[in-house]
Amino acid sequence: MIAITCIILAFSLPYIKNKNDSKDSKVGLYIDNSFSMQRSDSNNKELISYAKENAVSILHELHDSETVLILTNDFEKKHQKWYSPKEAIELINAIPISSNQTNLTTIISRYNQAIDTLDDNTFYVFSDFQTKRNKQKKIQNKYSKIKIGRLDIDNSANISVDSCYFSTPIRRKNEIENLTVVFTNHSTVDKTVKSKLMINSKQKGNYNIEIPANKTIHHIVSYINPMEKDTIKGIIEINDDNIVFDNKLYFSYSTNQKIDISTISNNDISTGLFNIFSDSIFRLAEYNIDHIEYEELKNAQLIVLDELNEIPSGLIKNLESFLSNGGNLVVFLNEHINRNDYNQLFTYLSIDSISTWKEGEHQIKYINYDNKIFEDVFSEKKSNIHLPKINGYHAIKKNKQTRSRKVLNFLNNEPFLSEYLYKDGRVFICYSGLKSEKQNFSQHALFVPFIYNTSLINLKTEKLYYYINQETIIEKNDITNNDIIYLKQKEQFEMIPSIIDLNQKTLINFQNKIPHAGNFDFLKNNKIKQPISFNYNRDESIMEFLNKSQIKDIFETQKIDFLTTENNTISKKDTGIKKQKRLEDFFIILAIILLIIELILLRIWKM
Repeated sequence: MIAITCIILAFSLPYIKNKNDSKDSKVGLYIDNSFSMQRSDSNNKELISYAKENAVSILHELHDSETVLILTNDFEKKHQKWYSPKEAIELINAIPISSNQTNLTTIISRYNQAIDTLDDNTFYVFSDFQTKRNKQKKIQNKYSKIKIGRLDIDNSANISVDSCYFSTPIRRKNEIENLTVVFTNHSTVDKTVKSKLMINSKQKGNYNIEIPANKTIHHIVSYINPMEKDTIKGIIEINDDNIVFDNKLYFSYSTNQKIDISTISNNDISTGLFNIFSDSIFRLAEYNIDHIEYEELKNAQLIVLDELNEIPSGLIKNLESFLSNGGNLVVFLNEHINRNDYNQLFTYLSIDSISTWKEGEHQIKYINYDNKIFEDVFSEKKSNIHLPKINGYHAIKKNKQTRSRKVLNFLNNEPFLSEYLYKDGRVFICYSGLKSEKQNFSQHALFVPFIYNTSLINLKTEKLYYYINQETIIEKNDITNNDIIYLKQKEQFEMIPSIIDLNQKTLINFQNKIPHAGNFDFLKNNKIKQPISFNYNRDESIMEFLNKSQIKDIFETQKIDFLTTENNTISKKDTGIKKQKRLEDFFIILAIILLIIELILLRIWKM
């Protein structure tokens, strides 16, 4: 009997030792709190709820002396230390849905950094394993036993509002807008969803959107910009209880946007130009040839050289820099210009030079309908269109290196108006003047659209929104380091972005500190300068997930264990602890019973 008891005790010692050594063991728990984990099953229960419950069931089986590290996609400071199982349960129940999209490689790397390589540790992973975040990411795991809790539901369908945009760059009060909205059906069946448009908290329309299976459509919604306010904040929303993420798209813009124009002339600006630039859409800066504010020129979208007789050498360098950064330049030439000055400029810009002045009446006969300068000007091409008449112009000498496009030509095929490309900018040269009575171009119907379109053709459309979790930098050249700027959303959020001066540009950096999607106000010196919108990245919309085989592949040769789940709930045997604890108790109790029996038998034998 003594021998049997010794054998039982010897067999139970490893289990007793394990229990005593449990203070050295550590457990890691990763709860995927991305948007895709908001998907619900037929019981309207979200995947993240299953993940939390599974994690809590594991914690309930831990010894009080064991420690727990919790990881989510956010890497919050409170999750950067080890907790008791009881403390960890409270943290897990408080985990919110997050916009962060962290791949599993980063998660496991972060966990391995937190543990001691000598520790006995197990790392539990609860996720739906969205393909987009884990595609082609090979995981290097050296120190942890990995247990995978893969969560999924049958219904992976999703309709997402992907983006929106305008086809023209300028927004104005009380004008009709045609906003293109991009929807995607990520499911395998055709869908019809209801959508609504909100502008400044007022509903502007309801729409039934039909989207074929696995297709993306572009749907145009029309509305009128409000008169009473120039700050426009919009929301496009899908009205469907089953779609809980990527169902809203925030956008915003201003209707007081101006196009900055700079004109440089010998004395006064030409009447035709002045009449056009008096429109409220333009902000005009007029400069005399002797008083040019070169620092201000860089802020213009369009610079017009209005029949200058001479070109200062300092202006040439500034015009080159202006064009390199995407500006547009329009040049009108009169009969009395300094040809050498202009040819120096044109040579610098690698465009055609000018030669002789040709006197006499010349009829323009050719119009390039395909040039973008006449986009949306003509409904159809006409062979008998009435074109301007000119009584003098400068002939050109071709430069073989030039990149030119025809706009208006004379009957002899020489140009009256040409477009040249220089780096990111465009140069439009009219080989005749505007002030002379020898031409009627400034009174012709083509003149107004030509000037308007030269202002707009390279104009960058203001972004309607930015993405969260990306470093957001915008260019604002009318802000200096002395200005007080901040981003605000009513009483919910406020931050001070940084101002960066770089290559004669002023950049505003919001970094990666935007907490949630929505419409915000950007303020300068306590006044709203413009609205700015932020949205979550649309990668979460793609409902594709790794299967078990694909998950094994990303771990390559490293061993992992899949937890047994039924309806996304892990079985008790996969807690991995209670079973061991029961076995410990069994051997200890058995040993005690046998010792008692032995003592009783010894007493009987003595009697």
